[in-house]
Amino acid sequence: MKRDLKVLLVDDDANIRRSLTLSLEELGCRVQAEAGVEGAKERLNQCLYDLLLTDMRMGAGTGLELIRWARKIDPQALCVVMTAYATFDNAVEAVKEGGFDYLAKPFTSAQLEHLLDKVATVVGLRRENRRLREAGRQPDYFAGMLSPAMRRLEDLVRKVAPSDETLLLVGESGTGKTELAKVVHARSARAAGPLVTVFCSTLAEGVLESELFGHAKGAFTGAVADRPGKFETAQGGTLFLDEIGELSPSAQARLLRFLQDKVVERVGSNQAVPVDARIIVATNRNLQEEVAQGRFREDLYYRLNILECQLVALRHRREDIPLLAKRFLDEASAARHRPQALRLDPAAQDRLEAYGWPGNIRELRNVIERMVLLCEKPAAGLEDLPESLKAPAPATQAADGQLRSLEAVEREQIQRVLAAEPNQERAAEILGVTTVTLWRKRKLYGLP
Repeated sequence: MKRDLKVLLVDDDANIRRSLTLSLEELGCRVQAEAGVEGAKERLNQCLYDLLLTDMRMGAGTGLELIRWARKIDPQALCVVMTAYATFDNAVEAVKEGGFDYLAKPFTSAQLEHLLDKVATVVGLRRENRRLREAGRQPDYFAGMLSPAMRRLEDLVRKVAPSDETLLLVGESGTGKTELAKVVHARSARAAGPLVTVFCSTLAEGVLESELFGHAKGAFTGAVADRPGKFETAQGGTLFLDEIGELSPSAQARLLRFLQDKVVERVGSNQAVPVDARIIVATNRNLQEEVAQGRFREDLYYRLNILECQLVALRHRREDIPLLAKRFLDEASAARHRPQALRLDPAAQDRLEAYGWPGNIRELRNVIERMVLLCEKPAAGLEDLPESLKAPAPATQAADGQLRSLEAVEREQIQRVLAAEPNQERAAEILGVTTVTLWRKRKLYGLP
């Protein structure tokens, strides 16, 4: 049985921690060991584990105390208590506190292996249920988007996704280029094939070519066997190259050859390997400027720029923020096993819409996940936002030279539009917000 389990092991005996860690790793587990309750609590605060395996008595703390803590963070946590004090009462108490099982010291390797098999079965079922649940409720990428920019992008994707042409995604960092590549692949004729993603900026220049194109045995020190690259791995599917501007001149030449001839050569080999894969590339750089500066091949740029999709920064499509925030709240709440998804109160929602989001969608997702992790109320308010969003809005200068806050400018603009256009739907359209947002802002600013 596959036992790909993330285990938090807690025992105040260093020898037991060492030997048990080795045993668990030999059985396929990834182990984090702690000597006491406080250290284990910090670990549990940082991430979720498939199994908490804890001693019963540890100095000032107990395994039961740790189980209570773990179950408070994750009600589905699987916890097993180990103890040399093997009494029925201890076992009953551990189960009452939510313990999954109970091991009496000393226990055999066979007993440990049997326990891990049971845990792996439960974890496997939960993962599969979660996968099926998420697949069933995965929202359409464009569903509910209100901004004209996203409506135009949806129309473009509808037209280009079925083709096999190379696609260039352009936009600031964090605007969702990776997610859009997934959408294009899912809507293409290659959806049943693999989607292989390479983040070019994370790989050193000497490694990137081997990672992309593979290498032949003996091509360099450590190349002990032939190895296919990401291009060959994407056979029959889609290869997504993020941050294409990071490619070295040599890698650019290899990519150009593939786009021209649909073949790749492994590093250290002259043999051409035919590959059937669609290429999607993304960048946050201005490739035309990179060409002018001599950092990017002009012929490769024109090969890549057959179809271009521009992803607009979040600050230029604020009307989409409520929908994105709701999606991220639902996803993060489900991941943290909250009984009900966290909500935002109107003041917090307005602040999210007013913020500039220099990190775009990625920053919004991080902010939402932080709130879901830390907020214990049903609805998050201004006090639950990170400090960067709590800060007063920057001031702007009026014609008379006086400095005013953005809130004051926004109130004045809403008031001006409403005076000229009494129809609420039309006024909201002019302001670039939803009618619900307009209603909230009228209430916030005391406007009729």
